[in-house]
Amino acid sequence: MGASGWLVEAAWPTELPVTSRECVHDLVVSVVLYGFAWRGFERGRGTARMRLAVASACLLGVPAALIEAARGGVSEVTVAQMFALAPVAVVVLAPAFDLGRGYDTMRLLGPAAAGLAGVLLMLSFALPGSWREARLEAMVVLAVLLAAAASVWMYRLLPGFSVVEAVLVCCVANAIFWLLAAAAMAVGGPFARGSRAWESGWTRGTLIAESAKALLFDLPRIVLLLWLMRGVPPVRLAARWLVVPLFTVIEGYVLLRPEVTVRSIAGAVLAGFGAWRLMTADERGEEPRLVLR
Repeated sequence: MGASGWLVEAAWPTELPVTSRECVHDLVVSVVLYGFAWRGFERGRGTARMRLAVASACLLGVPAALIEAARGGVSEVTVAQMFALAPVAVVVLAPAFDLGRGYDTMRLLGPAAAGLAGVLLMLSFALPGSWREARLEAMVVLAVLLAAAASVWMYRLLPGFSVVEAVLVCCVANAIFWLLAAAAMAVGGPFARGSRAWESGWTRGTLIAESAKALLFDLPRIVLLLWLMRGVPPVRLAARWLVVPLFTVIEGYVLLRPEVTVRSIAGAVLAGFGAWRLMTADERGEEPRLVLR
């Protein structure tokens, strides 16, 4: 689903600023979920929900905001390359959260690095051409490390929540974050695209279209992500950051039919090997936690 996101954007383009668009998406999902399942939520769990909210914002909202702030000097291809660093970060960070004892971390560091090298080969990595580009790419690296750390942290937090409650907390937290980002944008923050960027482009039709996108695409994606994060160890799930660019490149070759090169084939092999090795990592002493509730 994530690999085909560019197809959704191409078929359903929007010129809305990211702050207002993401805020509306999260609010729509939150309202629908709250109306659907509010009677089943337990009371008196404010501290646990607050931790999950902070981790959710660090996983989704804050990295997206950092990437948006760097968008003027960093391409989408470079962002995809940078996120291939996330599996390496997860493998290194898992022991810090007491989650790496069942793995031979050093043996998984090699496949994670191979996957990173594969993505860099497939997408033709290039060094930044100026100090400004280097600073903006450093912001993207910060976003990657933050998302990697949050994914490991959330594995510890999510078992205490049902999938519906976890998605609701996640969407509410990110909606609040985007509202704060919109307030910063209104006074000329780094997300600004003009002094009235929040208001630009909004019509009744736009609101209906964005609400439909939230329910048809964002809701299934976040439900699937959090359901997997509850039960799949973060080292295994980190393979998604290699699988997404791999399938995106494959889709591009199938649909656009560019020239196939030895470099792209070697990159695909390395990325596929890294993703396969992480997904099949043998963890000892822990039972799978995937449950439907």
